[in-house]
Amino acid sequence: MPALSSTMTEGKIVEWLKKPGDKVGRGESVLVVESDKADMDVESFNEGYLAAVLMPAGSTAPVGETIGLVVETEAEIAEAQAKAPSAPAAAAAQGLQGDAVLTGQFLGPGAGHHAAIGQRSGGSG
Repeated sequence: MPALSSTMTEGKIVEWLKKPGDKVGRGESVLVVESDKADMDVESFNEGYLAAVLMPAGSTAPVGETIGLVVETEAEIAEAQAKAPSAPAAAAAQGLQGDAVLTGQFLGPGAGHHAAIGQRSGGSG
């Protein structure tokens, strides 16, 4: 869950604007999140494909929680879905911490081919 304001500690997913398998373009909204201040769109800063939604609409997650996975190519969708944790908190245990992560924006492909929407970036990777 990306931090959408300086006081936000958790957010509610109002709606996923994309579904798994959908192409995501640069600047395109992926989901709508209700923060402590307002409903806000979370936009993509890179192109890719939404591979998995880990937290459905209506779910509430703390800031930093992984809520979805994005891959660079359509061919990587099945692999990402197979590796997707059954719960967002399991993302780190599934080895996703070494991949590129997303905290409100898509990062480049530097560390891997997957981006975790909303996961805290940090640590050594």
